[in-house]
This record gives sequence, C-alpha cells and structure tokens, in this order.
Amino acid sequence: MRDIYFISEVMLIRIASGDRDAFRSFYDIIYPQVYRFIHYFLPNKADCEEVVSDVFFIFWKERNSLLDIKDLKAWIYIVCRNEAYHYLKQKEKNSNISIDDMPVELLIDRNNVEGEMIEEEMLDVYNGAVSELPERCKLVFLMIREERLKHKEVARILSITEGTVEQQMNIAIRKIVETVRKYYPSLSFNDKKSEKRKYLYR
Repeated sequence: MRDIYFISEVMLIRIASGDRDAFRSFYDIIYPQVYRFIHYFLPNKADCEEVVSDVFFIFWKERNSLLDIKDLKAWIYIVCRNEAYHYLKQKEKNSNISIDDMPVELLIDRNNVEGEMIEEEMLDVYNGAVSELPERCKLVFLMIREERLKHKEVARILSITEGTVEQQMNIAIRKIVETVRKYYPSLSFNDKKSEKRKYLYR
C-alpha cells in the first residue's frame, strides 16, 4: 500500500502551483492513513468523513507552504489530530478535552497482525485487550503498531515526551500480554522487549 513516503518534492511543487491533478494523487496516497487515524477518535462514519474533508481542505488551503514543512508526515498527523480535537470540542461543547479524554476506537488492519496472532480467535482476544487500554495508552500503541510511526514522531504529534511514549508502549505491551496469557496460558512470550514486539508490532 502506498503511503506518505510516496509524496515527492515534484508532487509538492505541482500542488503548490495549484495543480489539481497532483493534489488528487496526493489525496489518493494519504487518504487511507488520514481516514484510519481520524477514525480512532471518530468511529461514526459520517463524523469521520466530515473531518477528513476538512483536513484535505486545510491541505489545499496551505498548499503554498507544503514545501517549507520539514516533517510532512508529522505535520499531516498533527493536522488530523487538531481537527479531531476541534470536532469533538464542538460536538461535546467541552473546551478542555485532552488526549486522555478522547475516545479512541479500534480500526486494526488484520493483515498487520503477525504469526500466531493471525488466528481469528486470538486476534479477537488481542483486539479486546487493546480496546481495554487507557485512552492515551491505546492511542500511542495504535500509532506505533498500526501507523508504523516512530516514538519520536508520536511524541511530536501528541506533544508529549519520548519517555512518555516509551512508558505508554511498555504499559500497553504488558497489559496485552497479560490478557492474551489468560486465554492462552501455554503461549510463550519471551520477557525481552524485542520478543514481545514480535507479536505486537514491527
């Protein structure tokens, strides 16, 4: 599947000049990631699609600045996060929503779950374990596990420290492993972090 890394400088130059065909290619490349990320916060399809439209409108409006953005990938996710925040604040009439308050839903790509986790029954246990994580912990885990973002990128996008990201990932892995073990006590998990990640994320 194509992703943000397929966005070239040539494409950005064309977009900045107002080339709608280039912007359409940009849209096609990143739409799946934008939709999936916003869906974490807005499980209602209509709400999600509305915010996705707003996000792409912002991309088009800010097209002249795209070439000046040092980390386009992080910028895209930050725009998505901010628009999801704004939508929830407007909908809930709550100006104090934080990461910890945002309801994070699951939209896990089954093709990303490796090895034994591919088994349908175990995948359901895994999904259930993820759904029970605290909201910030769940969001950090999904951003790293599903979006394939680095700890540094997650820290920047969520405006938290890398140490907090690492801490939240450790909590997520521990809780998920504990839950899976309840259902599959014979399943072996090496205590080394790298071995746990074999099952949980690349």
